[in-house]
Amino acid sequence: MIKNYFKTAWRTMILNRTYSITNLIGLALGLTVVMFIASLVLDELSYDRQWTLKGELYRVRSVHSGPDGNAHFRTNNAPVGLGNALTTHFPEVIDYTDLDLQGRKLTIDSISHRHVDLDLLESDTNFFNLFDTQAITGNPRQIIAHAKNLVITERAHRRYFDGKEVVGNIYYDLPEQGKPEPYVVTAIVKDLPQNTHLHADAIVVAPHRQSFEPHKAGAMRGQYIRVKRDTDIATLASKVNEWFSRQLPDQHHTNTTFELQSIKDIHLRSATGWDSPMRDLYILAGIGFLILALVCINFINLTFAHAVKRTQETGIRKVLGADRIHLVSQIGTESLLLFGSAFALAYLAYTLALHAFEKYLGHPLTLTFHRSLPMFVGLLAAWLLIGLLCSWFPASALSKTRAAHELKKRLTVLNLPLKTGFTRGLIAAQFAIAMMVFICTLTIGAQLRYMDRKNLGYEPENLLVVAMTEWEGKGNAFKEKLQQHASVVSASLSQWAPFGGSAEFTRIEDPSNPGEEKVTAIFRGDFDFAKTLGIQLVEGRQLQPGRAQDIAVYDPEAIQQGIYSNVLVTESTAEKLRLKLDSGSRLLSQTPVGIVKDFHAASLHHPTVLTVITADREWDYGCLLVRVADGQEKDALAAVTKMWNAFFPNRLLRTLWVEEHVKDQYRKEQRQYQQLAFFSGISMLLALLGVLGIAIYTIERRVKEIGIRKVLGASVSSIVSLLSASFTKLVLVAAALAFPIAWWLMHQWLDNFAYRIDVPLHLFALTGLFTLCCMLTVVGFRAFRAARANPVESLRDE
Repeated sequence: MIKNYFKTAWRTMILNRTYSITNLIGLALGLTVVMFIASLVLDELSYDRQWTLKGELYRVRSVHSGPDGNAHFRTNNAPVGLGNALTTHFPEVIDYTDLDLQGRKLTIDSISHRHVDLDLLESDTNFFNLFDTQAITGNPRQIIAHAKNLVITERAHRRYFDGKEVVGNIYYDLPEQGKPEPYVVTAIVKDLPQNTHLHADAIVVAPHRQSFEPHKAGAMRGQYIRVKRDTDIATLASKVNEWFSRQLPDQHHTNTTFELQSIKDIHLRSATGWDSPMRDLYILAGIGFLILALVCINFINLTFAHAVKRTQETGIRKVLGADRIHLVSQIGTESLLLFGSAFALAYLAYTLALHAFEKYLGHPLTLTFHRSLPMFVGLLAAWLLIGLLCSWFPASALSKTRAAHELKKRLTVLNLPLKTGFTRGLIAAQFAIAMMVFICTLTIGAQLRYMDRKNLGYEPENLLVVAMTEWEGKGNAFKEKLQQHASVVSASLSQWAPFGGSAEFTRIEDPSNPGEEKVTAIFRGDFDFAKTLGIQLVEGRQLQPGRAQDIAVYDPEAIQQGIYSNVLVTESTAEKLRLKLDSGSRLLSQTPVGIVKDFHAASLHHPTVLTVITADREWDYGCLLVRVADGQEKDALAAVTKMWNAFFPNRLLRTLWVEEHVKDQYRKEQRQYQQLAFFSGISMLLALLGVLGIAIYTIERRVKEIGIRKVLGASVSSIVSLLSASFTKLVLVAAALAFPIAWWLMHQWLDNFAYRIDVPLHLFALTGLFTLCCMLTVVGFRAFRAARANPVESLRDE
């Protein structure tokens, strides 16, 4: 019997190629998308869940509160030695380790000076007690004096050391500051898992850190502790904070408290709000469910359209003795065959495209359907179950319809005439989803274009930055010699640069609102700072080296006597603080001599703050801004590299092009735009396949009506218009559903930008017209074929 079911199902698919191919395309395309989304979501959820002690490991986070008692920000580290102190004072804490992630380059051999980037994890020997590692060669717990101990992974050994014997060898790094330090390789271990926030190429191992000294200002590092099973973490954190507050004398009062974060939550729940990775997963999972819903709706619509053509066949089978179980089993078998074929196609597409998908993500996926048998079996079972559920309603409609009605090509459900409202509602839902995603895609694209074109107040093009470094008293000499190169327009030593360096932040009382304070940023650079950045002077003059007061004053007594240094301020700073040129400001304790255009020191997610620019002659630690002549970027970079090697032969040079980083800061939004653009195309295609199904269904029901209208003189265009009118109403209904939801979603998304566009209303009209045109194209084609048919064939009594 089962063999006959599958044989009949196969013949039905072959005889109804349009129905079968359309269904296969929709099912395979939708499942492929869902498989990629599911792989990404499951991979993200798997982070740090492979450790044996995952339920007992916690990271200590510092919570910094303001005077109001509210948490202002959190950091992922704590004072050095805190973990050791907690194991001493709290029996719930069994063990600890402190660790830190940092980027460093190591010299591979002293002859070629070939160096590579190694992602380093710096920790102590306790790391190997808390986290699962497997040594291949050497002893990772062994500490060798007089050099930093380096444990490398199998992948790093194979990739960077060509698989040669390295245990016991000493290598030197290329430091960003200071002198090169020796590293001795003590062991090679199995690769750390990809799906962990501790993923690294090598581990720098040191002995346990010093004891906890809260009364001294010490370094901050990552502190990980192991607690006993079934420990109440909230109670433990409260006890830790109470103990910590007693360690500090009254004169060292602090607003810092600690919270314990499970290692399983670090990857997805460390950030909150718009930057939360968990929120992105919810969005991805939601898109996956929408695509799956569209696939199911599409299949149901096409199956109903196909059921109309099978009413007479079903009626004859009932007359010949077929019962409901046989009919439902036959349609279920056809559904399983379709879903199974679609699964095979989707799995093939998934396997072929996975490498490109991982390259797009920038990292390999740990959990994939072709590498995990449980995932594969679970997906196949869930997919076939969905196929059976989707086929149940059409099968029920055919099996419950009376044979007398089916022989007249009529389909009834629960003994009532089948109304097209149900399937039309599904089509409206499909179009609403497609239009909503389409509007979101267009709006995100408009915001990205706005950010790309917005004037930042400085010129990021052709601006090269030498990252923060120690100049060893050679900064001005380096700058002066570099400016002699033909490719360099100007250069400036500064403590701040876009995407690098540092600025000083202070709070100044708002003269318009006494009692309130405004955050003010102070940027320190030399006299070429504004010129090199390309900041435009609006009023006044630039700071000049020949004027004594243009050099920053740090003498508190001189400031108290009203001897202020001259500074530049931005337009908004002068306006909000009511500053006047060449007039000393008690609020700033400085004298503004020039007003420049506002410029964006951070991304457009954040508003500009009050900004002051001061000038210094030289400092020993900072950045170098280099304005490069147009078209000579390669020559300028080569000149900087050559000169750096001459001034600092044993030091690492790190540079960045500001224009590239300006675009990279919106990479997350760019990726969201790319994903939505892809998903909007998929959803629109699935919606149109659903329209095709309902169009076939409707035209099949009205084939005799079309023939009668043609005999009575109706034109082809009038018949096409008549058949398309009802579908136009569906688009209008879908628009009424989609537009308010899309507007609300995009309004919420745009609120995350301090500088943003308004939700573009014209995009709603564009989306509606595009959807309408797509629908009319699909429906019009089927209607045109039906209207051109010979009425003799349409009116033939079957």
